[in-house]
Amino acid sequence: MNRPVLPDDLNSLRHFNDVRIGKESADLYWVESIAGRGAIIRQKADGSQQEVSGDLDVRGTVGYGGGEFDLGLGSLVFAEKSGSLFRVNLQTVEPPKMITPAFTRSASPALSPDEKWVLYVYQQGETDGLAVCRTNGLTWPSQLVLGADFYMQPCWHPSGEMIAWVEWNHPYMPWDAGSIKLGKLGGMQLRLLEESWIDGNPGTAACQPRFSPDGKWLSYIIRDGDWDSLVLYNLKKREKRVLLPPDGCHLCQPAWIQGMRSYAWSADSKRIYILSNLRGFSSLWKVDLRGGKSTRILIDPVVSAAQLDGTGDELVILGSGVKDPKQIWQINGETLSLAVENPLPEIVQAAATQPEEITFLSGDHQEVYGYYYPPAGNQAGPGAPPLILDIHGGPTGQDLPCFSGDAAFFNSRGYAYAQLNYRGSSGYGYDYQEALRHNWGVVDVEDTFNFTQELIRRGLANSEKLVLFGSSAGGFTALNVLIRYPGLFKAAICSYPVSDLVDDARHTHKFERYYHRFLTGNLEKDYQRFVDRSPIFHLDRIQDPLALFHGDSDKVVAPAQSTEIFKQLNVRGVPCSLKVYEGEGHGFRQPETLRDYYQQIEMFLKARLG
Repeated sequence: MNRPVLPDDLNSLRHFNDVRIGKESADLYWVESIAGRGAIIRQKADGSQQEVSGDLDVRGTVGYGGGEFDLGLGSLVFAEKSGSLFRVNLQTVEPPKMITPAFTRSASPALSPDEKWVLYVYQQGETDGLAVCRTNGLTWPSQLVLGADFYMQPCWHPSGEMIAWVEWNHPYMPWDAGSIKLGKLGGMQLRLLEESWIDGNPGTAACQPRFSPDGKWLSYIIRDGDWDSLVLYNLKKREKRVLLPPDGCHLCQPAWIQGMRSYAWSADSKRIYILSNLRGFSSLWKVDLRGGKSTRILIDPVVSAAQLDGTGDELVILGSGVKDPKQIWQINGETLSLAVENPLPEIVQAAATQPEEITFLSGDHQEVYGYYYPPAGNQAGPGAPPLILDIHGGPTGQDLPCFSGDAAFFNSRGYAYAQLNYRGSSGYGYDYQEALRHNWGVVDVEDTFNFTQELIRRGLANSEKLVLFGSSAGGFTALNVLIRYPGLFKAAICSYPVSDLVDDARHTHKFERYYHRFLTGNLEKDYQRFVDRSPIFHLDRIQDPLALFHGDSDKVVAPAQSTEIFKQLNVRGVPCSLKVYEGEGHGFRQPETLRDYYQQIEMFLKARLG
């Protein structure tokens, strides 16, 4: 490898967010981020591709986004950045037609079986609900379901006379208390005649409702002890049947975004295809409804899969490999093939190293997990390499054992790169996830220290050249590690880090307004705990160089938090830089932003580590 991976090498990678397969054809449709703008691409059977969303910015705008589009026989509907819904006629080449005005946020559009109606999640100010509109756009949208704090994943019964959805209320997150609701519809203007609760409570959250193609069953995923199960609800008999997947696995990821789909029905309603997740590794299973038998379908080289869609026995998934970025894969019967490639530039491919799972003991002698990417090829010098330790966000999140652009960037420069799934991460059972309850800023910090010591002990990291790397909740952990273990790390890089738990509890966006009840406690009763764990109140203990990055339009973590850190550290003479990017929110999208971001990181590391 004659040069390191450059920012533009990473910018050249394709970013897929969702994928669907045509109802009666082999055409594929997906959302792709192009220069920071969401676009829907259609690929026909002959391999030709066409952007069907025009120059609009396809984006679900409820919460953290997701749930961008739905696909019918003759129509496609999608949510746009403005909040409007648009319809595309798949039989013509006409431009997308606006069918709702831009006065709310919108996500998860769902086409009715006759394609005359669109059911969708909306958010107007502090009010969330389900609305319905005609696909011809000639009438005003109307509220259909109201009363809960949040809604997600609406779907139609094949008859068009029933719908199902997920709802939940403060102070919970969807993976804590999501409930499945069933509604009966009627009337010329389509209104809700009856509503009933099917399943899901605090502690046994349910998600992803789907109706079987024959209309007999309502299926959904539910927390079952430490793992997940798939449930079939007989709509006529009102009876539930649990289909147990392989023992000890998750069937879905925490619903941070709308539109997540990890299973699909066969067209004859006799089978369900479902993705499972255990310790970051995905597997695909075919579940026979009659006997309940689960048969594994091999999807190598895919190790982590995100979305699944299907029609008949033809499936499509978004999946990443150990050295492959997220690509679109197709499954016919049990044969896996690459449908839409995401080619790696040669220099990135050379820099992509294989992650090794690292297990170690942390507090209370509990096993904790991480991944380690060694430096690339001839970039590895003598002795233990310098280390970039990346701490994921959420904090209810998970790092996966697959290709990482950040890993390739650092590995190509001679750094080892490691990821930590501290106690509280998802993917290792709900008991493991629950370890973060009222312990954020404690167990994650302790696990970061112990993981670092384990890597040093194994000779995988140079104790004199350690760097922390984290965004959002990962930045919170990184700052607290600097506070608790000054001098251990030679520098830290934090993007839009959470630093003031008091301010966040009072002012963050609606979706996470009471997330602190799980993470930290009750603000009024446990105020001192919020202060004790907030980096902003302990900046006098930070002595290691810090690079901060933030978007000026961040609605989750106020940019003022990073500004205050920058001011205080500079007053004390601690090396600290701050870059605020115009027009960026909680996460960076624009290629020019990302180009500068990586360039700034490289200069910072050269100045601090040489």
